[in-house]
Amino acid sequence: MKPAPSESAATSEPHDGWAPSRAATGGATLPLFREDSDAPLPWVALAALTGLAVLLRTIGIGGELWLDEIHTLIESIRHPLAQIVTVFPDNNQHTLYSVLAHASIEAFGEQPWSLRLPALLFGAASPAALYLLAREFTSRFEALLSGALLAVSYHGVWFSQNARGYSALAFFALLSSWLLLRALRRGRTTDFLWYAVACALGTYTHMTMVFLVMGHAAACAVRLPPSRGTLSAWRRPLIGFALAAALTLALYAPLLLDVQQFFLKRTMPPAVATPGWALKAVLAGLQLGMSTALAAVVGTILLLTGLWSYFRQSRFLAALFVLPAAFTIAAVLALRQPIFPRFLFFLAGFAVMIVVRGALEIGARISRRRPDGSSPAPATLVGTALVGAMVAASAASLPFDYRYPKQDFEGAMRFVEARRAPAEPVATASGATYPYLRYYGRPWEGVKTLAQLQQVRARGQRVWVLYTFADYIQADAPELMRALRDECAIAGVFRGTVAGGDVTVCTLPPSNRSADASAR
Repeated sequence: MKPAPSESAATSEPHDGWAPSRAATGGATLPLFREDSDAPLPWVALAALTGLAVLLRTIGIGGELWLDEIHTLIESIRHPLAQIVTVFPDNNQHTLYSVLAHASIEAFGEQPWSLRLPALLFGAASPAALYLLAREFTSRFEALLSGALLAVSYHGVWFSQNARGYSALAFFALLSSWLLLRALRRGRTTDFLWYAVACALGTYTHMTMVFLVMGHAAACAVRLPPSRGTLSAWRRPLIGFALAAALTLALYAPLLLDVQQFFLKRTMPPAVATPGWALKAVLAGLQLGMSTALAAVVGTILLLTGLWSYFRQSRFLAALFVLPAAFTIAAVLALRQPIFPRFLFFLAGFAVMIVVRGALEIGARISRRRPDGSSPAPATLVGTALVGAMVAASAASLPFDYRYPKQDFEGAMRFVEARRAPAEPVATASGATYPYLRYYGRPWEGVKTLAQLQQVRARGQRVWVLYTFADYIQADAPELMRALRDECAIAGVFRGTVAGGDVTVCTLPPSNRSADASAR
């Protein structure tokens, strides 16, 4: 009787039970790892993808900094290197990124592009890292299609021009996942050691990498549940996971007390830290990269189809893709921390592979070439055209990213300074306060409450107000937001690509009390 297909790798010899040979499984087709995973790399195609990624991420990289970049620059990157690696000022500190950005501005001077250079390099390297990962379980053509879609991805470009650690985290997520699969396929201890290094560097960039490693470990448990007969199979993976933990603790040792104190004391407005708020932010962010709601619906269908295809191919792969997101969301909810959609960007490469697989599956079904069993669908003309349409649509959305800065603080500042009378005060609220006072050095006043704003109005002059991130004002000081919405006449809105990050300029007349005093 012919044995059922296994989820193990088709390799020449068994490795600790993780990759049984074709002979050991009766010659069955083994769908997890591909026999040609170690085939020579298509250097020309990968170089072209990397060059395209560099080009798209270089355009507009010198645009204005937004709030989080400004905060990271002032609170971390400008400090001496010894302080960067020993002090954790707040969660804007992505330590490895701060170290690399510090080196960049030391070498090239403090410019927006030099501050963002490490993000660009990690983002440009991600399509190649995705190819290496995808080649463990997909065809070369499908892997190249996935790399092409990531290279032109709107959000991939956006985060590669963001002086934060998210593009680095996404790169290490792909790299570590590839090293894990490579280690499981080849059974070599050195591969697990490199896996541990990649995990530690990713965690040193951003602590959400911990949840990816947890997802890796859980996926391995799905693939090979512990038992008396499989203890030897866990020896090398456990070395990798243990070493990753040890290296991470060593890197964070100078920061552990600061990290603990920060998260113990941190509080956020209840309206901001909810899943509903996060979902709203996700939809707002996706609208920047998709031109229509129809595109979002199609993307969801492709995602679900691709995920089902991977589940049929290997539950291990499906777990590898899904569990990191599940662990991240569960941990954030359990710790009562704010849920920011950008925390899941490190899984963008997984999402790209899934939607490409979904497009190929749908194309194969339309072409009636869907094979029986658990093997992936072959690339058809229809499926390739669907992926090509996604690539074209994503590339078409990039001009929005190039047209506007992330936040146009400078444009709003010039607008106010050109129009206000010398005696008219300027007030800033919410996310506009820190940049204007600490980065641009303007002698303006930050207001957090309606009472503080009324004090400025009581001086008897028209008041100029600049604010951004209205949701935060609504959560922190609803009375202030109500006054700005109902009484402040909008003079200009300066668009930005950060969701909710438009900078609004409005004017308020003097308060009635000050007007009555002037009349007397």
